[in-house]
Amino acid sequence: MDLAQMAGWLAAAAAIIAMLQKSDLRLKQGLIIHTVLYGVHFALLGLPTAVVSCVIALARITLSIYTRSLLCAAALIIISIAMALALSRSTVEILPLAASVVLTLSLFRFDGIKLRLGLLAGSVLWLIHNICVQSWGGICLETCFCLSTLWGMWTAAREQNKEPKKKVCP
Repeated sequence: MDLAQMAGWLAAAAAIIAMLQKSDLRLKQGLIIHTVLYGVHFALLGLPTAVVSCVIALARITLSIYTRSLLCAAALIIISIAMALALSRSTVEILPLAASVVLTLSLFRFDGIKLRLGLLAGSVLWLIHNICVQSWGGICLETCFCLSTLWGMWTAAREQNKEPKKKVCP
């Protein structure tokens, strides 16, 4: 296994460990470690747009620890779009930065099912990218993200259906 793929597998492991955390702060701290490793993985694969997306993700996660400011979200989205236009040479290279826009909007604006749908959409964009560039750790990671997001949505919906319906009239 080469160094690039090893970094990808380490990024996947860090993300899975992060997702197991109950504390939001520990989750975000774990995602910071994951994002650094993911950036190293993509740098070693020679994929500059994916690296830029990881740098933006690192800023997004770090800022989200301290604020939910729309100004911060807008700045990150503008940076993502500018980088996509400047660096992308193919449709595949636009995908990580498109995911960055979706994930930024989701993290700063949505909650509940809408948040999870946004996270799922971002993961699907990354999954397509990783399949195209043969990032095996990335494929594993995004598949786990997609499945865990779908599982969380399914269990939340199931719990909602178990709650007794409120009667309008007695």
